[in-house]
Amino acid sequence: MDWTKIGTSMIPLVLGALWWVISSIQATNAELSALRANMMMLIDPNGQIIPSPGNALARQALREDLMKSIHDMQVRIKLLEASNNVRQQ
Repeated sequence: MDWTKIGTSMIPLVLGALWWVISSIQATNAELSALRANMMMLIDPNGQIIPSPGNALARQALREDLMKSIHDMQVRIKLLEASNNVRQQ
């Protein structure tokens, strides 16, 4: 077994592996830069989330539904309290 032949035949394999690692690191760096750029559009410098228009509309609709439910519950509680007071008298 000749180690010099094995060593010289491994050089292209090692160089190919190094090229792959370097290109993977560059691709990951590019992806990280794109993510950071997108994060700047979603979070302000104070760390607060900037709501998108669609998200703001969905939150407003949810808030309105919750307010209706709370109002309905308050009315039901008042009616129950009133009927309870009538029974006690």
